[in-house]
Amino acid sequence: MRSRRVEERSADILALWEARKDISLEELRIALAEVGLTVSVAGLHRFFVRRGMTRKKRMARPVCKGDFEVF
Repeated sequence: MRSRRVEERSADILALWEARKDISLEELRIALAEVGLTVSVAGLHRFFVRRGMTRKKRMARPVCKGDFEVF
């Protein structure tokens, strides 16, 4: 069971995430590989889903001032 290996290192994963909350899953995967944990982006996604945590980065959008014309 591969998720067991990831769960055993959950403290490392969450520590990296806490240090940089804007980190992408790919960047997190690379950082984990540097400390000896090889995991896929999909594996990281499942790790966060199991904890009810979303990792979707939101793109910045301009604020709408509300000047709309309704037809």
